[in-house]
Amino acid sequence: MATACKTPVAVAAAVLLLLIVAVAVTSASASSMTGYSQSGCSGNRRRWGCGACYNLAGYKGGYFFDYSGGQVGRLYRGSNCQGSYNSVGRDVRRCSPYAYNSFRIMC
Repeated sequence: MATACKTPVAVAAAVLLLLIVAVAVTSASASSMTGYSQSGCSGNRRRWGCGACYNLAGYKGGYFFDYSGGQVGRLYRGSNCQGSYNSVGRDVRRCSPYAYNSFRIMC
């Protein structure tokens, strides 16, 4: 006679699989910022995600803020996310030099 009971290992494996999928979906839809070393959004580029404060030295030729994940970005005039800032809550592309020195995506 077969039983309908699942073993604890099978249940744990199913929960783990759901958690992995949830993390993959969440990180895939996070806002990001790409900085460019030369004006015209050209030259070397670097992409940053949410959480930490990032200094923009070397990548002040232009930027693209991708708001697809819904996390707001803060562009700071000072280094190390200090001083006044402007919030960004939409997709923004600027392909010319700018005055910001650091940024953070609020997540």
